[in-house]
Amino acid sequence: MTGATSSSATDTPLREIVVADFSTNRAELAGRLLAEFGATVIKVEPPEGAAARRTPPFADATGESLYWETVGAGKRSVIADIREPAGRALVDGLLRRADILIESFDPGEMAKLGLGYEDVRAINPGIVYASVTPYGQDGPDALSPATDLTLEAASGLLGLQGDRDRPPVPIGYPQASFHAGIQAAADALLAIRARGESGEGQHLDVSIQTTMIWTLMSATGYPKVTGGDPPNSGATRMTTPAGPAGILPQIWKCADGYITCVLAGGRVGSSPMQTVLSWAVAEDKADPEILARDWSMWALEFMAGQLPLEELQRALDAAAAFFEGHSQHDLMQMGTEMALLLAPAFTVKGLLEDPQLAFREYWVEFEGHLRPGVPLRMSRTPMLAPQPSPALGADQALLATFTPPAEPRRVSGQIKRPFEGLKVADFAWVGVGPIVGKFLADHGATVVRVESPARPDLLRTIPPFKDNIPGLDRAQFMANFNSSKLGLNLDLGSEAGREVAYKLLDWCDVALESFTAGSFARMGFDFEELSKEKPGLILLSTCLRGQTGPQKTYGGYGSQGAALGGLYAITGWPDRAPASPWGAYTDFISPRFGAAAIAAALEYRDRSGLGQHIDLSQVEAAIHFIEPVVLDYTVNGRLAGPAGHESAIASPHGVYAVAGVERYVAIACETPEHWRALRAVAPLDAFSGDEYDELATRLANDRAIDAALDRWCADKEPFAFVERLQAAGVPAAVVLRPGDLYEDAQLAHRGFFVTLDHPVMGPTPYDGPATIFSRTPPVLRPAPLVGQHEWEVLEGILGYAPADIERLRANGAIAGM
Repeated sequence: MTGATSSSATDTPLREIVVADFSTNRAELAGRLLAEFGATVIKVEPPEGAAARRTPPFADATGESLYWETVGAGKRSVIADIREPAGRALVDGLLRRADILIESFDPGEMAKLGLGYEDVRAINPGIVYASVTPYGQDGPDALSPATDLTLEAASGLLGLQGDRDRPPVPIGYPQASFHAGIQAAADALLAIRARGESGEGQHLDVSIQTTMIWTLMSATGYPKVTGGDPPNSGATRMTTPAGPAGILPQIWKCADGYITCVLAGGRVGSSPMQTVLSWAVAEDKADPEILARDWSMWALEFMAGQLPLEELQRALDAAAAFFEGHSQHDLMQMGTEMALLLAPAFTVKGLLEDPQLAFREYWVEFEGHLRPGVPLRMSRTPMLAPQPSPALGADQALLATFTPPAEPRRVSGQIKRPFEGLKVADFAWVGVGPIVGKFLADHGATVVRVESPARPDLLRTIPPFKDNIPGLDRAQFMANFNSSKLGLNLDLGSEAGREVAYKLLDWCDVALESFTAGSFARMGFDFEELSKEKPGLILLSTCLRGQTGPQKTYGGYGSQGAALGGLYAITGWPDRAPASPWGAYTDFISPRFGAAAIAAALEYRDRSGLGQHIDLSQVEAAIHFIEPVVLDYTVNGRLAGPAGHESAIASPHGVYAVAGVERYVAIACETPEHWRALRAVAPLDAFSGDEYDELATRLANDRAIDAALDRWCADKEPFAFVERLQAAGVPAAVVLRPGDLYEDAQLAHRGFFVTLDHPVMGPTPYDGPATIFSRTPPVLRPAPLVGQHEWEVLEGILGYAPADIERLRANGAIAGM
């Protein structure tokens, strides 16, 4: 291991990067994240200001937008009317100097203004030009009107959420544009790395629809490997499943709100039902005789007919009585200590009272109120704390300071893939870490994935399985998250296995781990010790609650993360308990932050030779996706609850049943133009007055408008109906099922699904990239079998001789297959 040069402790990874931010609300979060990594982000606004300044919620006292406070933080504001020649001339110097340009106008709009990619590339060939649009730059749906709601429908996410006796519901705060913004920021940093010595930039075509497909977890795997949609979705959405899942609550009332607790399964070695019933008996909430049964195998016994329904119901009633007697925070601490999959469905008030977030000093005081701090922790180059959102035109003088570099960027044309030559040791499992590793591998890194049959990735044991036949190498869930990696069978529980792991850490540039906080260090892989010998090592540690704090050992998955991050509490119907977002939802927010952080850390390492430890708390990252809701509480005192279909930015904003079994369409009108387009085709004569062009009037009559649309939509064939609405200029989408995605013409046009020939499953579709890179497209290879590349890694990469490999096998480093 070699030494390194030093660098200032106050350095930022992107201190030399200039970003020209022309984004609309579709991608505003991209510039904020880049600013937090230290880039100079110049927000170019029209004379009336960016639309984000007029987006609710607003501060009651000042009328200022709390949405703008969220997405504008850390940016610099300049005014330039780019629709006029004089305005375009004002930004000429910025365009010649910028490293990254972000825009999210409709496809072709920037080109019409003379500011398209080819126009800017002609004066700045090193520009990384990221375009974020609803469906991509071209294709049959490229120009279709869209909003966050309709894009969440068109991605398949919306149809997987909500109570099954009512139409599907979105998460209670719009998510699609935030996902797209972070995706654009991460991809822009990849393209900066690809630019490297060549000096050549490229165009990034970010589709919000495909970005959102990456929130579907295992759902896209079902249609092609099992022949149908996931259970209890699509046409079977109303079907009650067989077995305990059909009667087992996931959301429980407690003394001060709700929790989510899984009483079947749980972490290895735990018996959640037994634990909770023991607590109930101790507090006289259940008769002690209930513990005469061993509840560790209750789910299997129930399905086998060995546990009567009446007895199970008594147990569930006892659990409910116990939960109702305790607060969220008490139950969280008890669940942490007993390794239960239990998490409070925190409201914003609960988040602010959370002792874990308080210990980690997550909240920051900002202009008299609290707001979320940074989304992740970097040990050597901390992200910049939230900065003020700029006043309109506050930084106008900056435009005159931007001149082209003294020496124009040299363009060799020999552009490389972003992570070509990067060496990665992937010790992570399940969701966040493996997806980050996939991101690196698909873009050129050599990623060695460590697992063993003795401790396989949990996703190898979860459907969908090829042809519904379980097997460690037949799980498409695992394969989809681990494309392009090399598979190494290694037992970290053995001394010989740890010897190989240490050699792997000596070899790699980046390591990924997602063990319970502190576990990796206890295995002998403490970052501080490792970095003494290898100062350039970058280690990403990711878990739900972060690496420090009283609840750092809490173990759970993204579904618990969504509860802890405040997403449950705003999702569902106002007259019911909250509903969960689909699946392990925070697992699809966090990887984009993690990949961006690694790219930023590599930029810093290129200058300094120094790596760092990245602490990614999945809950803390997720809170940023509801930050306007947080600010509405800390500034105005308004506490958000389940929103149903209600929206502060659109009316109508609904999901309407149409012809067919469990078929729905989503319609959302945010602007007067959207409303007029809908009124031109829908029977809405009762709402024809000009006053209905105003959103406030429509919101005041929201339920009456919805009732009219419910009647109108009921007998419509969904796909033809949506085509008609979109052609008229109405943002609308069929609420797609996972199987529908494979028939979607826009996704086919983009070539989104990529068929790879898996060694066991054969040709199988994988989810493709959300972004089309014009010069360095990602290249996917099939995910590895358990230990598939053992010799390639041990002999070819780590340099072990065949005799040494046999020694390792004899000493237990390589678990039996």
